[in-house]
Amino acid sequence: MKFNLLNNTTLPTYAVVLIVAGCLVLVAILVFLIIFFGKRKKNPIVDESAWLSALGGKDNINSVSAIGSRINLSLKDKEKIDREKLTSLGVNSVLVMSNKVTLVIANNAVDIAETISNGIKE
Repeated sequence: MKFNLLNNTTLPTYAVVLIVAGCLVLVAILVFLIIFFGKRKKNPIVDESAWLSALGGKDNINSVSAIGSRINLSLKDKEKIDREKLTSLGVNSVLVMSNKVTLVIANNAVDIAETISNGIKE
Protein backbone atom coordinates (compact mmCIF):
# COMPACT_ATOMS: atom_id res chain seq x y z
CA MET A 1 0.00 0.00 0.00
CA LYS A 2 1.46 3.33 -1.07
CA PHE A 3 0.82 6.55 0.78
CA ASN A 4 0.51 9.48 -1.52
CA LEU A 5 0.21 12.61 0.59
CA LEU A 6 -0.19 14.89 -2.40
CA ASN A 7 -3.35 13.26 -3.74
CA ASN A 8 -4.67 12.06 -0.35
CA THR A 9 -6.02 8.95 -2.06
CA THR A 10 -4.93 6.45 0.55
CA LEU A 11 -4.41 8.61 3.67
CA PRO A 12 -7.33 10.83 4.63
CA THR A 13 -6.71 14.49 5.45
CA TYR A 14 -7.82 14.11 9.07
CA ALA A 15 -5.12 11.47 9.62
CA VAL A 16 -2.42 13.87 8.41
CA VAL A 17 -3.81 16.59 10.69
CA LEU A 18 -3.81 14.21 13.66
CA ILE A 19 -0.21 13.16 13.00
CA VAL A 20 0.97 16.77 12.74
CA ALA A 21 -1.00 17.78 15.86
CA GLY A 22 0.45 14.85 17.80
CA CYS A 23 3.98 15.83 16.81
CA LEU A 24 3.33 19.42 17.89
CA VAL A 25 2.02 18.26 21.28
CA LEU A 26 5.10 16.08 21.79
CA VAL A 27 7.40 18.97 20.92
CA ALA A 28 5.51 21.27 23.32
CA ILE A 29 5.82 18.72 26.14
CA LEU A 30 9.54 18.31 25.52
CA VAL A 31 10.11 22.08 25.51
CA PHE A 32 8.15 22.42 28.77
CA LEU A 33 10.17 19.65 30.45
CA ILE A 34 13.47 21.14 29.30
CA ILE A 35 12.52 24.58 30.61
CA PHE A 36 11.08 23.27 33.91
CA PHE A 37 13.95 20.95 34.79
CA GLY A 38 16.59 23.25 33.31
CA LYS A 39 15.85 25.95 35.92
CA ARG A 40 16.80 23.77 38.86
CA LYS A 41 20.00 24.89 40.45
CA LYS A 42 22.51 22.66 42.08
CA ASN A 43 22.74 23.07 45.81
CA PRO A 44 25.60 25.38 46.68
CA ILE A 45 28.39 24.00 48.81
CA VAL A 46 27.70 24.71 52.47
CA ASP A 47 30.62 26.28 54.35
CA GLU A 48 30.67 24.43 57.66
CA SER A 49 33.12 26.76 59.41
CA ALA A 50 31.14 29.88 58.46
CA TRP A 51 27.92 28.45 59.86
CA LEU A 52 29.56 27.24 63.07
CA SER A 53 31.25 30.62 63.52
CA ALA A 54 27.98 32.51 62.98
CA LEU A 55 26.30 30.34 65.62
CA GLY A 56 28.96 31.00 68.28
CA GLY A 57 31.15 27.98 67.63
CA LYS A 58 30.49 24.26 67.77
CA ASP A 59 30.66 24.24 71.58
CA ASN A 60 27.69 26.64 71.68
CA ILE A 61 25.36 24.25 69.81
CA ASN A 62 23.49 21.55 71.72
CA SER A 63 21.28 20.17 68.94
CA VAL A 64 20.22 20.82 65.35
CA SER A 65 17.16 19.78 63.36
CA ALA A 66 15.54 20.89 60.11
CA ILE A 67 11.91 20.99 59.10
CA GLY A 68 11.05 22.36 55.68
CA SER A 69 12.76 25.72 55.31
CA ARG A 70 13.58 26.09 59.00
CA ILE A 71 16.56 25.05 61.09
CA ASN A 72 15.88 24.62 64.80
CA LEU A 73 18.85 24.95 67.13
CA SER A 74 19.29 24.54 70.85
CA LEU A 75 22.13 26.81 71.98
CA LYS A 76 24.02 27.24 75.24
CA ASP A 77 24.31 31.02 74.82
CA LYS A 78 22.03 32.80 72.35
CA GLU A 79 24.06 36.02 72.69
CA LYS A 80 26.96 34.45 70.76
CA ILE A 81 25.10 34.26 67.44
CA ASP A 82 26.13 36.71 64.72
CA ARG A 83 22.94 37.83 62.98
CA GLU A 84 24.76 39.77 60.27
CA LYS A 85 26.86 36.76 59.34
CA LEU A 86 23.75 34.54 59.31
CA THR A 87 22.05 37.00 56.96
CA SER A 88 25.06 36.93 54.65
CA LEU A 89 24.84 33.11 54.64
CA GLY A 90 21.25 33.27 53.34
CA VAL A 91 19.13 33.30 56.50
CA ASN A 92 15.91 35.26 55.95
CA SER A 93 15.04 35.65 59.63
CA VAL A 94 16.25 34.59 63.05
CA LEU A 95 13.67 33.74 65.72
CA VAL A 96 15.01 33.55 69.28
CA MET A 97 13.04 31.99 72.14
CA SER A 98 15.05 31.47 75.35
CA ASN A 99 17.97 29.27 74.18
CA LYS A 100 16.11 27.92 71.17
CA VAL A 101 16.86 29.61 67.84
CA THR A 102 14.97 29.06 64.59
CA LEU A 103 16.59 30.09 61.32
CA VAL A 104 14.28 30.62 58.35
CA ILE A 105 16.05 29.82 55.08
CA ALA A 106 14.65 29.86 51.54
CA ASN A 107 16.25 26.55 50.53
CA ASN A 108 18.83 23.94 51.51
CA ALA A 109 17.77 23.92 55.17
CA VAL A 110 18.21 20.16 55.44
CA ASP A 111 21.68 20.24 53.86
CA ILE A 112 22.77 23.10 56.10
CA ALA A 113 21.42 21.38 59.22
CA GLU A 114 23.31 18.19 58.30
CA THR A 115 26.51 20.18 57.80
CA ILE A 116 26.12 21.91 61.17
CA SER A 117 25.29 18.62 62.84
CA ASN A 118 28.38 16.98 61.34
CA GLY A 119 30.48 19.94 62.45
CA ILE A 120 29.46 19.68 66.09
CA LYS A 121 30.11 15.92 66.14
CA GLU A 122 33.74 16.34 65.14
